[in-house]
Amino acid sequence: MKFHMRVCALVLGVVAIAGCASKEYDTGIDLIISTNRAAANNLIRMAGNQISPSTNIIVASFADINDLGQSSTFGRVASQQLTSQFTAAGYSVVEMLLRNSVYISETQGAFLLSREVNDISAQHNAHLVLAGTYAVGENNVFVTAKLIRTSDSVIVASHDYALPYTRDMRSLLRDY
Repeated sequence: MKFHMRVCALVLGVVAIAGCASKEYDTGIDLIISTNRAAANNLIRMAGNQISPSTNIIVASFADINDLGQSSTFGRVASQQLTSQFTAAGYSVVEMLLRNSVYISETQGAFLLSREVNDISAQHNAHLVLAGTYAVGENNVFVTAKLIRTSDSVIVASHDYALPYTRDMRSLLRDY
């Protein structure tokens, strides 16, 4: 009987420790990646028949909502993670980081100015732009990701989400 009680106590202890470790991990890196992937999947779902695997998509770094000309490591990572999910789902994404004509700053990322969107979208037959913004709160970073039709700037899909303002996020947003 004592043996069974010890085994039960040991199992409960291991489960409790694993639960704590899992929660800590889930609030960090895994949560950021999985939430960005879910956002991409939701954009694809919302866009419906306005997007297909043959639709070329161009991507801009996500911008700080308080200064749309500024981004951060987080803004660049978020747009790249959504791009990865679009690619994994079979969509055609044009890599903007390799272009010289797009405003690219080492510290800010790739931004598409409205006059460039028309030129680039025509050049690559891109019908959609993936863009987004973020705002830093006290405990969360609030993100909006959008798929925007290049021909008329109509938003065909938009997804809002929040990520916890963890140590990793503070590092990615070190200007705050």
